[in-house]
Amino acid sequence: MSELFAEDQVESFADCVSDEERKQRLSVLLVNTLIWIVLIIAVVATLGTVLIFALMGKVIQILLAEYNVRRLQAFGCTVSERQFPTVLRAANDVCDRFGIDNRYRIILIPSGELNAFAIKFAKKKVVVILSELLEAVIESPDELRALLAHELCHTVLDHGWRHTFEIYKPMRYAAGRELTCDNAGLVASGNLEATKSLLKKLCVGKRLSKLVNETALIVESEQIYRGLTVWLLRQYLSHPPAGARIKNIETFYEELTED
Repeated sequence: MSELFAEDQVESFADCVSDEERKQRLSVLLVNTLIWIVLIIAVVATLGTVLIFALMGKVIQILLAEYNVRRLQAFGCTVSERQFPTVLRAANDVCDRFGIDNRYRIILIPSGELNAFAIKFAKKKVVVILSELLEAVIESPDELRALLAHELCHTVLDHGWRHTFEIYKPMRYAAGRELTCDNAGLVASGNLEATKSLLKKLCVGKRLSKLVNETALIVESEQIYRGLTVWLLRQYLSHPPAGARIKNIETFYEELTED
């Protein structure tokens, strides 16, 4: 596994938080604190009736969790020592790098789209990789680790204690979280160019990614976030433009290598 950054520089996903996410954290904290105060008042005012319904919903989620996981498995296959061991080893590398004790189920499903995502059913956490994306990165260990670290970062930050507390998550905050997960991917890959290659593949696909002009992508992202529509875009874009994501990991790389 490539080690671009020392472990004392980046010990966990918390050390990968993007500037954009950090800017949103205070407002998200304040709004969610207010929401929880209202919920507590509602529980007291209804003599616990609201809490009973919430607990019933939680029990149903737990009962259906394994069913939902196995339904995903039925569409494809689960990564194991016998099935795509390269992916399993890369995932274990990422978990070891960031000190993650739990090993998540990684399920590969067929699709014509180029993507991956992390999902949680009650306490069961799953990383789903769509087949075309795995085909695009499986021969590049650094890109594979970058992809897995990105998704595992989501499982830790999106589906951990923050997931329970943060009822309110504006899209600008979600976009900042994507940049955070990209940073984690860079650390896990230990390779700036490989991480940028992954982002380009997510943008235009495997075959065209080598033809992409990075500078033009970055300029385009700056244009997207300029003008009268910028406020509206930030309310609805859960993922930043590809150029903004590339610029972000370049900046993160420079910050860490300067230390």
